[in-house]
Amino acid sequence: MCLPKCQGGMGFRDIKLFNLAMLGKQGWRLMVAPDSLCARVLKGKYFHNCDFMSARKKKNASHTWRAILAGRKVLQLGCIRRIGDGNDTNIWNDQWLPGGVGMKPLCRKGEAIAEQVSELLSPDSLSWNDGALEQNLVLLDAEAAKRIPLGRSMTDSWAWSGERHRMYTVKSGYHLLAASEAQQRDFMQRRATHSNHVADPRWKQLWKCKVPPKV
Repeated sequence: MCLPKCQGGMGFRDIKLFNLAMLGKQGWRLMVAPDSLCARVLKGKYFHNCDFMSARKKKNASHTWRAILAGRKVLQLGCIRRIGDGNDTNIWNDQWLPGGVGMKPLCRKGEAIAEQVSELLSPDSLSWNDGALEQNLVLLDAEAAKRIPLGRSMTDSWAWSGERHRMYTVKSGYHLLAASEAQQRDFMQRRATHSNHVADPRWKQLWKCKVPPKV
């Protein structure tokens, strides 16, 4: 009975979210220490053809692996790619763009041909290629990309957006989960309110607007 009380004193009020934040720590270790014995064993058994963030839950997976995948929810909310040479980061699938919806580009332009972030960089990987940004990204995303500093590393790596030092902590993971839960509750309340005014023609005009689905 003392565990919830201690957690409440530390700012952890929801046991379920606290457990997910703790499991997120295990997943984070797999991402930042891929050469560790634990990471190599799990990768060889469960995600040898992809990275941890893309791994799928297999039918006969162990309880431990299922638990780690459950904790991946918090990592999907706060992890972001730090750009080095851009070779290991996909423009459209990976989280790499601060300020973007889900830390990804808002939408893909019709003339876009680039797939990896490296295709948006200059040959020396020290600056952004303005022409490539204009061709592949909408203006808002292109401006956000230009604000990403380059030259800090030669390779891409994972960082945690919830801390200034960019390393995952259970506390920041918990608070991010709690904020996400609050946003979902607010959305459901707004949705219920909207259903009461669905006959309003202004709502019909709004939903007919031709904008990307994410908006």
